[in-house]
Amino acid sequence: MKHGKVRDLREDHDLTQRDVAQLLGVKRSTYTMWELGDVNFPIEKLVKLAQILHTNLEYMLGISIDKRAIQYPDDIDIGFIGQQLRKQRLKLNKTQSDFAKTLKIHQSTYSYYEDGRTRIPTEKLILLSITYRISLNEICGAKSNKVPIFN
Repeated sequence: MKHGKVRDLREDHDLTQRDVAQLLGVKRSTYTMWELGDVNFPIEKLVKLAQILHTNLEYMLGISIDKRAIQYPDDIDIGFIGQQLRKQRLKLNKTQSDFAKTLKIHQSTYSYYEDGRTRIPTEKLILLSITYRISLNEICGAKSNKVPIFN
């Protein structure tokens, strides 16, 4: 999966791949693969990149037209994402099995995502966001997202 506007935003900020890799604390080759979509870009790094590029996750991924910067908590990790997924799922009155079917995975695998035992792949987060109209910004702890998130 190509990651929306990541490259364009990076270039708009006159940053090289090496610059961004350094800011994210990864090798340039790793960042390059993420930017090209060859390897799953971890959501925690995408959130950090959104902050570096003064925008928000949904805009950066190409699922929103609102490019305003959003402040995210500093402590985003797989446990935090799992808690947020559970909160959103319950708000929608869905079961883990419902979400697992959407993602075409076993319910036990989805359970691991919510429990923070396994990182949910970013592509699967995007699929949940689009299918259930869940805000990725909200999942990542943004305080509010009052603008409609979908194009």
